[in-house]
Amino acid sequence: MKEEPLSSVETICREMFEFLAYTFPVACASDEFFYFPQFRPAEARWDVWDRFSEETVGECARRLTAWETELERVISHHSDPDARIDGVLCLRLSQTLREQLTEVRVWETQPTFYLTLACVGLAEAMEEHDPAAGHERAGSLSAFLDRSGRNLSGVPLLFRDIGLEMVSDTRNYLLSLMGQLPELETSLPALERFKEMLLSATTREDFLLPHDLLERIYSSHMACDVGLEEIREILDREICQTKETLDWEAGCLFADWSEVLRGIPMPTLGKEGIIGLYRGEVEKLAQHCLDRGWLSTELYAACPVTVAPMPAFLSAVRSASSYSISPVHPPVGGNFYVINAPAPQGEDLCEYPMLSAHETYPGHHLLDVSRWNLQKPWRRAVELPIFYEGWACFAEELMRLTGYFHGSADGLLLARRRLWRAVRGKVDIGLQTGMMDIPVAAAYLKETGIDERWAINAARQYSLNPGFQQCYTIGLKRLLYLFDTYGRDDTGWFVRTILSQGEIGFPNLEKVLKNISH
Repeated sequence: MKEEPLSSVETICREMFEFLAYTFPVACASDEFFYFPQFRPAEARWDVWDRFSEETVGECARRLTAWETELERVISHHSDPDARIDGVLCLRLSQTLREQLTEVRVWETQPTFYLTLACVGLAEAMEEHDPAAGHERAGSLSAFLDRSGRNLSGVPLLFRDIGLEMVSDTRNYLLSLMGQLPELETSLPALERFKEMLLSATTREDFLLPHDLLERIYSSHMACDVGLEEIREILDREICQTKETLDWEAGCLFADWSEVLRGIPMPTLGKEGIIGLYRGEVEKLAQHCLDRGWLSTELYAACPVTVAPMPAFLSAVRSASSYSISPVHPPVGGNFYVINAPAPQGEDLCEYPMLSAHETYPGHHLLDVSRWNLQKPWRRAVELPIFYEGWACFAEELMRLTGYFHGSADGLLLARRRLWRAVRGKVDIGLQTGMMDIPVAAAYLKETGIDERWAINAARQYSLNPGFQQCYTIGLKRLLYLFDTYGRDDTGWFVRTILSQGEIGFPNLEKVLKNISH
């Protein structure tokens, strides 16, 4: 029997991404859900929301399985390393999404998933140049909330409680938009119906996933490529090493490191307050990147960072300052959303230079605008958590290695940030394996010096996204290894090479660095 002609990765991905963007338009247009490709159809339908249901998920799984079979054929027939990387990257994306939809099933167990979609979907439409976009999306929100509430089943009690809290935040966000979008009037009673359906949904005591699925999430979905035990060992070593660094740095001043950190003076605020403080820092970070050839003047001019207060819809989703970019090619810029308060929960204002480096230059913003500038659309669409967060953490270290951060205060703050992330990784695993409950996890987080109330809230939030918190440390360690092996003699070449590839995974990235190292 004659074998069918071989499809290209481009053909497969175009079909896959267009189907997914038609079926789940908000999830695909957002950077909130790593397991969806970041992709927008050529012509958006603003009156359409994501179609989650048992039937739709089943059809999606069948199509993804067929595309995976075709991608495996493409990979097996290609001898070109770059083409094989493309195929493997898209295959992993498809497998991860299929398992998230059919086995993890957040669309069935997490009410916050739908409330997040509601908030980011409205925000996306309101950012469009077409004024009708926001009105059309607002007019169809009530039907989306009603459909979503009917999907909820087997909801863990903790997820239900977090969902009920987010209902209140979402209501406040909708009320704030009523003057601009009067169509939201029907969404307020729909939100109340969603709350009632959540209260009457079947629930369960715990949120634990089967162990084999959990292993796949940590190893494959997050792209760590190692098991839980090895992740634990890496996190333990990082905790020991960062504590030693903190003790050494503070020892020079003959004091305990937590005491020294408390004594670091707060930055002086000018007329623009915290927003102006961050804006000025972003400009200095960008200049450092320009001077070292990590950032071109053309990309800097075309893709600026906008520093703005955290908008209401994001405060319902995120508890810390964060970065966001629209998934468009070529990129047009990104937003650094800052918690505009003198002492934001969970953030130390003394760390504003490190936080700015993490979120903007050379962190998330430089990575994202470089990715959205790539020629291959399938590489633009893929975001791997371990690489995305690992790069942002590495960005902080890169600024230390190139002299931007110097002195004992900077060393202490950077070490504490690394300790905090490694502890979060341990809490992540502890919660998801049942070795920690929320009070134990919060107590462990408190050891890094954070407020008890914030620690409890953080532990509860981490339960919703298994595997994500360890990505910061594991990703950082992988990038530091690659830098030590390939990048120390030419930092500019190393950074430019990595940014030119997209988020292809560390094994593939090492092959690229090895093949073109000089």
